[in-house]
Amino acid sequence: TDMATTVSPSHSFELRTEAGGFGLHHTFLGLHDRLVGVLNGIDYRIWNPEEDPQIPANYSAEDLNGKALCKAAVQREYGLLEDPDRLLIGMVARMVSQKGMDLILGGSAIREAEAQFVFLGSGERRYEEGLQNLAAAYPERIAVDLAFQEEKEHRIVAGADALLMPSLYEPCGLTQMRAMRYGTIPLARRVGGLDDTIEDGHTGLLFDDYKPERLDWLIERAVARYKKPATWRDTVEHGMALDYSWERVVDRYFEVYEQAFEARAESLADQTA
Repeated sequence: TDMATTVSPSHSFELRTEAGGFGLHHTFLGLHDRLVGVLNGIDYRIWNPEEDPQIPANYSAEDLNGKALCKAAVQREYGLLEDPDRLLIGMVARMVSQKGMDLILGGSAIREAEAQFVFLGSGERRYEEGLQNLAAAYPERIAVDLAFQEEKEHRIVAGADALLMPSLYEPCGLTQMRAMRYGTIPLARRVGGLDDTIEDGHTGLLFDDYKPERLDWLIERAVARYKKPATWRDTVEHGMALDYSWERVVDRYFEVYEQAFEARAESLADQTA
C-alpha cells in the first residue's frame, strides 16, 4: 500500500487503537505516515439555506428570520407545541447503537428537559419502539418519523435549533456540517470527525464519556445556553461562517496523491537498484 486515507484526521488516529481499529489496529499502525485522514465535505450547492428550495423559507447568517419560519413549520408538521422560545433539537440518523441511541433512551433529558425533539430515521426495532413510546407519552415535546426522505432532512436541519449526534463512534459525520451551515448548533460526542469539525462552546457543544448522564448534562447545557439569545446567536454565526465544502479539501487530496506517486517511485527504484 502506497497510501491509505480515511475520512477525518481524528479517525486516522482512532484506527490505530485497539478500540477504534476493530481488530485491524496493528495493520493501521504498520502504515505509519502512509495512513492519513482527509476530512470529508458537503456539497454547498445542495446544502445552502439561502437558496434551498426544499425548506419553507430561505435565510442567511445576516438575516435569520427565515429560520424562525422553518422552525415553526417543523413544529406544525410534527404536531409539537408551536413555541419559538422552546429549544427544538433534531436528530437525523440511523437508529442504531453507533449513533448513540442507548444514551438517548437511557438518559432522563429526553423526558425531562425544557426542549422538544424530532427524530428522523429508521433502524433497529428496539430503538424505533423506544422512541415511539416516548413520543406517545410526550406528544407535544417528542416526534418520531421513521420514513426518511432527503427533503425531510432539509426541513429538520433548517428548522431545528440544535442537532443531536451522541455517537459511539463517527469516522467523519456529515450531518453536523450541514447543521452548522444552516445555523443549527450540533450537540455531539467528542469523537472522530465530530471532534475535528466542532469547537466546543464556539460552534457547537461537546461531551466526552459515553454515558447517559453525560448526554443529559450536554442537553441541559444546551437548554441553558438557548436562554441566552446573544450567546446562542454568536454560536450560530460562528458555525455558519465555517467552510466545509469539498473545494476546501481538493488540495489535500492532491498532496496525498503526490505522496503515493513518490512512495511508488522510491519502491521501484529500490527494486531496480
